[in-house]
Amino acid sequence: MRIFLTRPDSDIPAAPPPLGAMSLAAYIRQFRDDEIKIYDARSRMTTPEKTAAEAQAFGAEVVGISSFSMEAPQTFDLAREVKKVLPKAKVFVGGPLPSSDPDYALSEPAIDAAFLAEGEQSFLSALNSLEETGEVAPAYGIAIRENGGVIGKGRPGLIEDLNSLPIPAWDLVDLEYYFGKPNKRPMMNRLQRDKHGASIFTTRGCPYQCTYCHNIFGKIARKQTPERVIEELKMLYHQYGVRELEILDDIFNLDVERAKRIFDLMEREGLHFHITFPNGLRAELMDEELIDKFKRNGVYWMTFAIESGSPRIQKEIRKNLKLEKAKRNIELAAKKGINVNGFFMMGFLGETEADIMQTIDFAASSRLIIASFFILTPYPNTEIYRQAEAAGHIMSGDFYDYHNVSVNLSEVPTQRLWQLKRLAYRKFYLNPRRIWYILKANPFKIGLLDGIWMLFKMVFWGKEILKKKRMDND
Repeated sequence: MRIFLTRPDSDIPAAPPPLGAMSLAAYIRQFRDDEIKIYDARSRMTTPEKTAAEAQAFGAEVVGISSFSMEAPQTFDLAREVKKVLPKAKVFVGGPLPSSDPDYALSEPAIDAAFLAEGEQSFLSALNSLEETGEVAPAYGIAIRENGGVIGKGRPGLIEDLNSLPIPAWDLVDLEYYFGKPNKRPMMNRLQRDKHGASIFTTRGCPYQCTYCHNIFGKIARKQTPERVIEELKMLYHQYGVRELEILDDIFNLDVERAKRIFDLMEREGLHFHITFPNGLRAELMDEELIDKFKRNGVYWMTFAIESGSPRIQKEIRKNLKLEKAKRNIELAAKKGINVNGFFMMGFLGETEADIMQTIDFAASSRLIIASFFILTPYPNTEIYRQAEAAGHIMSGDFYDYHNVSVNLSEVPTQRLWQLKRLAYRKFYLNPRRIWYILKANPFKIGLLDGIWMLFKMVFWGKEILKKKRMDND
């Protein structure tokens, strides 16, 4: 069977190698002898028509599309274009979009099946069913249409032993393309220090109960052993020449001793990377010993998802972050020369202007180098979405823009919410000390003009605008 794995182009400004597709391909190859092609339409900024033409040229029998919730319009466009040129091909969609709302994913007739949560086992099941019967059978983790409705929406069992999963199929992507001049930056970090970059996951799942999160990997944290992590890192370092590393785990430091062991082994093996954590570390779980190991082994940028500076809101959203300890660890990391980025949200259910000002004050008084402020988007099948419905809010279904207000759940008028977001950016960035921190954090002035323009837009308009430039790449 010929399987074409892709993701749509969208306004997401970064496009690292598609680890989801690479992990899926590696897993399938353990059990089946299929021809698999990975085509990264997001990085190449290709239109749905061009991507569909690539699938047609490959002779795809199955097209798998990975999609974030905010990419639903682009995903639907791509699915329709694929069906135009490959009417007999099966079109599958996986990722956060179907995991959070399979009914919505399957509202697009061009999509034949939606895959929920971890897709390896269910995708293999679908391929086997398709080969045996010509159709995809409903199963846990596979949602399909039947008799005018959607069936099979139960989540699949979690893969408990992550060591049992093969190393992602790095051989199916052209790393030299990502090392060169791809159309979108190849890492989440704007200040990438070495062009030979790659991303990895070492854990899945998060045990915390944050009401706004639809964690597709579940609430049970699972992890690779330090030795398994080092096996993949040695391959990337020696076989592919990778020198910059992004660790994309939700909470890499959930097991602090494991995190320390990984960095000890990296040091012992002589693996010299520039390292960033763009997605998040649990701020209050850091300690000085771990920060020292980070610094000694090349970590220069990490992210803390603070979300709110209000102790009341921390409890309401069940994040329960220890704010003072988080601020101390930001200070400690900064003193040791590690740049720290912070994520914040406003517009939570019942949030007041006083709560939001606590968030702004937390960010402005911290040693963070970069702060990003977002207005909450309540995604389907999250606890905060259910709370909002119960409180009588009408959910718009517009989940496609992190910078848009799909529904205002707070006690603050929407216009004032936008004003507070702009105030947050001004108070954080229009500070001589902050400007000095940023210049000091970027000694090589990498992407400086682009960064200044982006900050100007956020400070004065309250949002980042990606100037969209699609390319045919003939």
